[in-house]
Amino acid sequence: MNATRLSILILALPCILGGAALTSGCNGDDVAASRRQQALRRAEVSDGGNSIRFPSGSPGLSRITSTMVEKRTATIPVIAPARVVASIVPGLSSTDRIVMFDSPDVTSLYSQYRQSSANVARASKNLSRIKDMFQNQAATAKDLNDAENDAATGKAAMAESESKLRGLGYNPPEFNTVAPGTAWLMCDVPESQLNEVQRGEDVPIQLASFPDGKFRGRADAIGEVVDPVTRTVKVRVSMPNPRGRILPGMFARVDFGDPISGIVLFPASGVVTVEGTDYAFIQLNDSEFVRRRITIGSSGAKDVIVLKGLSDGERVVTDGAMLLKGLSFGY
Repeated sequence: MNATRLSILILALPCILGGAALTSGCNGDDVAASRRQQALRRAEVSDGGNSIRFPSGSPGLSRITSTMVEKRTATIPVIAPARVVASIVPGLSSTDRIVMFDSPDVTSLYSQYRQSSANVARASKNLSRIKDMFQNQAATAKDLNDAENDAATGKAAMAESESKLRGLGYNPPEFNTVAPGTAWLMCDVPESQLNEVQRGEDVPIQLASFPDGKFRGRADAIGEVVDPVTRTVKVRVSMPNPRGRILPGMFARVDFGDPISGIVLFPASGVVTVEGTDYAFIQLNDSEFVRRRITIGSSGAKDVIVLKGLSDGERVVTDGAMLLKGLSFGY
């Protein structure tokens, strides 16, 4: 009985082994075929990553969308946060004016400037008087020297306070010429967008206290220093405030964007940045793409202005740029 079963197993063993080998061979053929199919559908990257070609039927192509670029007129918003920093109201006489600041520190600095300005005027008059007396031998050399020192000290104090005010975005001589019924706003404009700001330009203003109101102002002055921490520049904007509703301390937003003609406006989603350099991918045909270095002028929330690198009529990838970036740069 046991001998019979052993004989059956021995006879069946070659069949079992043959079947296993057959199955293993089939699986191996399937894996090889799958790998060949993947290789056929894999993108080819050449020219140092500048050229990418997808084979027909590659699933990567379904993830890529392109659009044709053209030159046109467009407006890129340049929104800067702002704060009402001063309100100019009439003084006791028709020629007087009172400046109401939002900051006690600026109020104190303005008072110092006015006092030093008055001291300079007084010292200058006294110096002229002493010079005249000295020429007529009615004053000594010491009197003249003291008068000259007083005048120089007054000018130094005035220059110091004026410099501090200018650093905050104010132009002290304009305090005496600004019309009553005016509000001043101070905007923080990024240095990268400062080229969009033109002195004297008309700008729309949105005040947080009056969300439905439409206000307009004028860019009066551009700051002379860049904040080393925020990398912004102060821009002062004036706006009419005849009824005094605009109060110091109110928050606002100012748009310095202007219509620009003959520019290439391109979706920001198509721009990829590597080590500080901007690129876009141009679609040559249904399956070929090339990498192109571009220069960006300014950008908004959705679009960018391309100054260099793109031409009219080219198709540029807008969706799927990150896929091409990975292939192009080996990420």
